[in-house]
Amino acid sequence: MKASELIRMPDPRVNVRAEIHEVVRDLGGRPHVFVRLKLTGWYFPHRAPEPFMAVGEVVSQRVIISRDGLSAQGYFNQLLPPAKSVSFGYGKVIQWDFNIAIDPRTIVRLDRLRLPPGAIDPF
Repeated sequence: MKASELIRMPDPRVNVRAEIHEVVRDLGGRPHVFVRLKLTGWYFPHRAPEPFMAVGEVVSQRVIISRDGLSAQGYFNQLLPPAKSVSFGYGKVIQWDFNIAIDPRTIVRLDRLRLPPGAIDPF
């Protein structure tokens, strides 16, 4: 077989999309502000090890995978750094790197005047 005869299949990771917003989630009975990074366009299987996302050196506090596995929502208690990719994995092992550019200036921010009383806001 010659190298010129090889066929390269398209990389399905190019279909992955991201939405990034600040959200308020209840944690231990108190409202907390998080940056939520929602990934779609990929199948995120449920596995026994805890899932995580990483953007640069910042690792998610928690990841929730939808029941059908078609989306994953990562919650971060630190501002996301500028990055060219988002990593996803389980336990301590990165399974996939997605070429999704992160620009912290484009994150949809919450109106601080409308936060619930006593909200913990690390930002």
